[in-house]
Amino acid sequence: MIILKDRRKYFIVFLLTLSTLCYNLPYLSSTFYTQFLEAFHLSNQQAGMLLTMFSFTATPGYLLGGILADRFSPKKLVVISQLLTAGLGILMTFAPNYLVLIGCYLGFGVSTTFIHWSAYLKLVRAQADENEEGKMFGFFEMCAAIVGAIMSYGVLAALSQFAESMGFRYVTTIFAVVIAIVAILIMVLVKDVKGLESNDDFKFSMLGRALAHPVTWLNGFIVMGLFIVISGATYLNPFLSGLFGVSVTFSTAFAIANRSVVRIILSPLGGLLLDKCRTPKFLILVCIAIGITIVGLLFVPHQESSKTIAVILSIVLISVIALSRSGLYTPIPEAKVPFEITGTSMGIASAVGYSTDLWLYNLCGKWLDTKGADGYNNIFILLIVGLGIVVVCAVLLHLYEKKNHCFESERAVM
Repeated sequence: MIILKDRRKYFIVFLLTLSTLCYNLPYLSSTFYTQFLEAFHLSNQQAGMLLTMFSFTATPGYLLGGILADRFSPKKLVVISQLLTAGLGILMTFAPNYLVLIGCYLGFGVSTTFIHWSAYLKLVRAQADENEEGKMFGFFEMCAAIVGAIMSYGVLAALSQFAESMGFRYVTTIFAVVIAIVAILIMVLVKDVKGLESNDDFKFSMLGRALAHPVTWLNGFIVMGLFIVISGATYLNPFLSGLFGVSVTFSTAFAIANRSVVRIILSPLGGLLLDKCRTPKFLILVCIAIGITIVGLLFVPHQESSKTIAVILSIVLISVIALSRSGLYTPIPEAKVPFEITGTSMGIASAVGYSTDLWLYNLCGKWLDTKGADGYNNIFILLIVGLGIVVVCAVLLHLYEKKNHCFESERAVM
């Protein structure tokens, strides 16, 4: 019975994780960077501005989405988000101009982060027993990676058979159809978890409790620092093709590996390490490894003869980043934040963390348009700043957990 129960909860997490495909649509501009620019006739800064517009609605949506997740059925919210995102994806396919694209990206911020994200995270946490949050969050990272890799490599293979700039627009339709199918599957196969939907009107005291909890903010700045690194690493695609002569197909395959493949292998490992050594120590170790790799990339000569070294360092970088992702949201459950404010706390943390999208892509695109190759050095330095934020917050999280005896009950059981 225990085995069957475990299998079912992991199946539920896998099925729910299919819904994260909705994030592939707004982030096509980074995964298929070169093809996206060609298909929609955009500059680097214009592509960055689209993600800024996405963040303009997404950032407050993380907070409000947390409130929704604590008040309404998470399952219903996830289904609604899928259907709205699918509709926007079809509209994006036939977008006649840049203004329509901006409208689509503003809409994506509402349909994904506002409605989906906190509800999804709350459902995932509900599947985890006490003391296995790291393992469960590592599992959902792996599932998201598997689904994303299958879809993205399938698209890359299809594009290789057709004119990429023309065929790429229809990639959005493919994703939209798949997302709509996922909505139907979740509607039919997933049951709402008892106790997740509040019977009372939302009380602003819940928001106040979440805002007052220090771990909400520590988790938020940890997400911010890691997402500066994660988002900045998406520019490894044009970095390799533009400065080292790597083919566009290879660099795109590399970008897909960055977003998906390495997470399949390393996210579960990250979850296991988290359950062994706890979030603060884990984050500090991965930040040191990422920092060393970034320094290496800063000193690689920008010439084709250095291609092999650049590719190896880039692979190491995305691998350690994938490992780190399992620690994005473990501070809140690990520090025993009350379950009734989990959705709101995660929403606030997400809003703080992902607010980097408001400026990061636009700034990086401007650097590349105005500074050329030197723009990548600026990006790598920005990544190091992000690592510094994570390390400081990890130390503060350790002090909080120690002061509040977060693991004393576990030692007593042992």
